[in-house]
Amino acid sequence: MIRFLTPFLIFIIFISCGGEEGSTTSPRGNEGPYSPAAPIIFEADFSTSEGKDFSFDPLDKFPQDVSTGHTFSYSNAPSFLQINSLTGELTGEAEISGIFENITLIATNISDSSTVETKISIAINGDPLRLHAWHLRNNGQKNFAIAAGKAGVDINVHEVFKEGIYGEGVRLVVSDSGGEINHDDLYLNMLSGFHRDYSLNSPFIGDPVPTNAHGTAVAGIINSMGWNNRGSIGVAPKAKTAIFQFLDSTQSTALLISQASGDFDIFNYSYGDVLYQDTLSDPDYLDHIKHQVLNEQKFYIKAAGNEFILSSGNTCASHNANMPFENESPHMIVVGAVNASGGKASYSNVGSNLWVTAPGGEFGISYPAIITTDLPTCFRGYSAASSNPLNDFEYQHPLNDRCHYTSTMNGTSSAAPVVSGVIALMLEANPALKQRDIKHIFANTSKKIDPDHDDNLFGKVHPSNVIGGCTSLNLSGHEYELGWVENRAGYWFNNFYGFGLVDAEAAVAAAKIYSSSLGSLVETNSNFNTSGYSAQPNANIPDNSSAGVTNTITLSDNLTVESVQIKVNISHDEPGEIGIELTGPETSSQRTKSILLNINNSLLLDNDKNLNFVLASHAFYGENAQGDWTIKVIDGRSGTTGKLNSWSINILGH
Repeated sequence: MIRFLTPFLIFIIFISCGGEEGSTTSPRGNEGPYSPAAPIIFEADFSTSEGKDFSFDPLDKFPQDVSTGHTFSYSNAPSFLQINSLTGELTGEAEISGIFENITLIATNISDSSTVETKISIAINGDPLRLHAWHLRNNGQKNFAIAAGKAGVDINVHEVFKEGIYGEGVRLVVSDSGGEINHDDLYLNMLSGFHRDYSLNSPFIGDPVPTNAHGTAVAGIINSMGWNNRGSIGVAPKAKTAIFQFLDSTQSTALLISQASGDFDIFNYSYGDVLYQDTLSDPDYLDHIKHQVLNEQKFYIKAAGNEFILSSGNTCASHNANMPFENESPHMIVVGAVNASGGKASYSNVGSNLWVTAPGGEFGISYPAIITTDLPTCFRGYSAASSNPLNDFEYQHPLNDRCHYTSTMNGTSSAAPVVSGVIALMLEANPALKQRDIKHIFANTSKKIDPDHDDNLFGKVHPSNVIGGCTSLNLSGHEYELGWVENRAGYWFNNFYGFGLVDAEAAVAAAKIYSSSLGSLVETNSNFNTSGYSAQPNANIPDNSSAGVTNTITLSDNLTVESVQIKVNISHDEPGEIGIELTGPETSSQRTKSILLNINNSLLLDNDKNLNFVLASHAFYGENAQGDWTIKVIDGRSGTTGKLNSWSINILGH
């Protein structure tokens, strides 16, 4: 099988940017690889790090002994500095890097009020762009966009850093469009000798020469160096990364498996494909991922995609996050994106297969995007010389005068590496964790955000009803989305957000004390051919009717559900009209419903016929599998009729 994946790019035009002090301004070309500049180290009387609590005893800086009989004060001090008036101890937590000089310390004699003064300097080693990294700590900053975000909409990683947990010892892969492994903010965190270029012959070892800035930006989100006084900081600033140039390869089965193998812990996939047809995923690749997760303690993170609204003529439809290749696999952690205000990012695909959501931002113009590394120099990358930059940061800004960074990275491509970084932090805290454990922790610690989204745009009505110039594809009497649903096990799930926005502090705290109770994974019908888990109703689907057609499979398995997959076979000449819902067993008059495929979806934009594919839902997590599982198939548009020929269910659980 050969296919061609693409990074989930929102911007594919050149945008301008600037660099860092000490970096070369030469364009990359025949002169060879970019040469990185070393970290900058600030030194002073006292030195500490941005974002960390500090404590200094300054008494030996006074010209005479003031250890007893004095009280202490200061002047000309930065706002983050506090002084103990009885002991003179200096404490604080700096949120900005730099050297702060001419701070005056004053010792006042209690007996005669005479004073002794001395001047000191304090060096804060940090990251000058960290203040703009709302995804790490959102204080309502704009990140150079016009409008600000909402304070608190972030991954809550600040306290994790203060504990000294940075992802140390964890090895990651960014399989992407290559990347600049010599970037000033990345090169010391690169796994030298482990990069791959799949345009070469096996074993593919070689510098992953970037074809665009995407892979470099993704890598920067994960593990830009911290406290080097350059750029921003990664989610896991001491993890190590290898970058693969994969997206410009043939992407055959053999290469797919190769780029999912090796001495690495976490594989980040910020790429995908827009499928307008019900194409099945590569079974050999799916089996490899499954084996790696269950037997080799590997972690696979995949972007949900950026095609929430697609259009052709007057037809506007939503793409389902289940439909890019492998996204239906329960062994992929599929990640959606939120913006800086706490809502679904405008582009982010939704679906029952999302596990969590993370910051992806908007476009960096009206609303904030993500700040991260770019290809160095102003001659290439997102940030390049331009007379019309997207915002003030992107060209000739003092913090970015050599175009090494961009403030316009966005997409589920940004959200996925945020989650990869958080998993690296969790693995440092507890190296015994496996992917099922990570997913369990996320399901229990992620934050329920945007509680009223289903009453707003793109909630209970078809997206075509809120976009100008689109033919309405709403179906009378049909609830297009469900919003937050509490299942029978007490877990809240949402097709927009999965189990919610990742919370690094809560996840790491849970990881530290975690002891798995999940046991061995059981699959009831992994090949979708086991008797008792399949049905052949051969039932007509009512045309343009919210009533749909239903069919039930009754299971006797006493399993705690982790994921559910269904495989459907439907005859229909316009399969994009079809919506699919699944309702689980009943307990105390409660049944959980999950929408696996929305009616009038992006399959309308192609001439494909019929449906024969697999869909996943995590909405039933923690429930018992025993009982009736009911599928409902709905035809959302008049004129073409179809039939539910057969369907199968696969429960994964313990």
